[in-house]
Amino acid sequence: MKENLIAINKWVYFTLNYPYDFIAKVWADTPHLINHLKGKFNAYYEDCGSYGVMGKFYANLDKSNQVKLMTWVMDNFNDEQKLNIAD
Repeated sequence: MKENLIAINKWVYFTLNYPYDFIAKVWADTPHLINHLKGKFNAYYEDCGSYGVMGKFYANLDKSNQVKLMTWVMDNFNDEQKLNIAD
């Protein structure tokens, strides 16, 4: 359960504080997708604003790219406010 809470917390903080270049970093191994995904992200940002963009972006990725994004967040994003969870 502790790992689930940490993952949820990390995701929430990522959606509110994502690095400007996260798309290039997440999809660095598939450069042909970077411009395509940046275009989608920017369109969703225009449509949904800063609080809604990440939810719509994530929901419109295919399953493998959702996993890729979540894995990158868990492995690389560390700017979240840490939870005080007893073991």
